[in-house]
Amino acid sequence: MQHHDKAMQDDHKEYDGIKYRPNDSPPLIFKILFCGLLVWGLCFMGYFLFSGWSSHGEYASIKTAKEARLAAQTQLAKPGEVSTNEERRTTHLAGEGKALFATHCASCHGADAKGGIGPDLTRKQFKYGRSAPEVTRTIVEGRPGGMPPFQGQLSKDQIEGLVKYVLSL
Repeated sequence: MQHHDKAMQDDHKEYDGIKYRPNDSPPLIFKILFCGLLVWGLCFMGYFLFSGWSSHGEYASIKTAKEARLAAQTQLAKPGEVSTNEERRTTHLAGEGKALFATHCASCHGADAKGGIGPDLTRKQFKYGRSAPEVTRTIVEGRPGGMPPFQGQLSKDQIEGLVKYVLSL
């Protein structure tokens, strides 16, 4: 009996300045936050379980798209001598483009293509675009403010070589 009475007496004592109150419940804000977390968790799980989303499905669609692109590229370019010939042609055009640049373009754009009268061609972006079709158009038609057209002076292959060289800068 004395042991039971001692336990009853301990219920109303202080320990390290904290008073024991067995009938107190957690603060209302904690109850609200806990219930909100439960509701959010159920909604989150419900969305991902029942919406049909799956990382496997996303991976499969990306993989299918890549395979389709590779198949299209394989059909367009047959391996072997075609790609080797194209590689030789591209190397030849780029070399010819460098010589043409020194002859026709260096006077305005500088020998190192860093600019002079004309703009710097080593930048990442050009005013009229830095893709092959845009640079070709600039060379063929010229641009207002000083860029002369080279349509009658250069052949199609020379222009293509010049474009390859400019884009390689």
